Amino acid sequence: MIIGNAEFFNIAEIGEGGRLLRFPQAVTDGLGMPVYDESGRETEEIFRGHRNYAYRLTNCEIRFVSDADKIAVRLRTEQPVEVSVYQGDYFNGSAIASPGENELAFSRYAQADGLNESQRNRFAHNVWRVVLNGDGATYLLGIEGGKMRPPAREELPRMRILAYGSSITQGVGTPYPRLNYLSVAEQILGVEFLNKGIGSGCFCEPAMLDYFLSETYDALYFELGTNIANRPLAAIEGRLGPFIDAVCAHFRDKKLFFMTPIKGFSDVSPAAADYAERFANSRSVIRSHAEKFENAVLLDGHALVGRDWYLKADVLHPSDFGHVMMGVTFAEMLKKYL
Repeated sequence: MIIGNAEFFNIAEIGEGGRLLRFPQAVTDGLGMPVYDESGRETEEIFRGHRNYAYRLTNCEIRFVSDADKIAVRLRTEQPVEVSVYQGDYFNGSAIASPGENELAFSRYAQADGLNESQRNRFAHNVWRVVLNGDGATYLLGIEGGKMRPPAREELPRMRILAYGSSITQGVGTPYPRLNYLSVAEQILGVEFLNKGIGSGCFCEPAMLDYFLSETYDALYFELGTNIANRPLAAIEGRLGPFIDAVCAHFRDKKLFFMTPIKGFSDVSPAAADYAERFANSRSVIRSHAEKFENAVLLDGHALVGRDWYLKADVLHPSDFGHVMMGVTFAEMLKKYL
């Protein structure tokens, strides 16, 4: 999304007061999943706990080209937000925006002026990137960067890939948001991921499907089978089946990657919740629908994790180092297709 003299990457909408939103407000409002009783019957209650994760800023970027020696970003935040700044591919510095109004300034490293095109990975060297990660409402109050313009296509990564999944894909819990497995893989592959992961969610709501179908991508990646596995098989089929069919049919000229459920819980520890049958249910639904389409590629979630100790002690989410190693493996899985 380009507004004025900057590109807003992984920011779908700027709301009231300049609030930065990773999803359009109408999509977030439409998030919900029925709650089921112990017998598997649908109740009148709707689970909406994942809306908070939809509001979370996850590797959202403000990008612009400028030769300025110094830039500044002004933000108002309700909770601390990590602000990391890059000159192209090269890390400049980071700071924490505290609750309230902040003005964070960063000076250009002149040493980077000596870099040539062969030393570029994904971004041209003159692209300033302000990367935001954090909870709570975050409002953009302004950017100062001299004479600014949005990056041109040739100054950006070669491919833009949608990524939709659970907290694992969002990177919830990792102390280094810029090193979650998607971030590691994109740097290895020279691409970029729109991280649309949603902790406690990824329920393929109709509003989410409509949103994805309205956008354009070079490829699409889905990690769908984790949180929805804790629902009856009919509910899994009812949400995942139409979603997979729709995206595969709509993006027939694109590659769509579907990760089977990632190793965790009773796959790893007998003391953990028994998810063997639940993960088998979501795996079977993903497989049966993806296999109908030539443009769909199935990926092995067990192979993605690799060693069991790449997981946190909850034996579900990746650890800090686990995210890095999963990113290396994920890049290996994708590179022959991209």
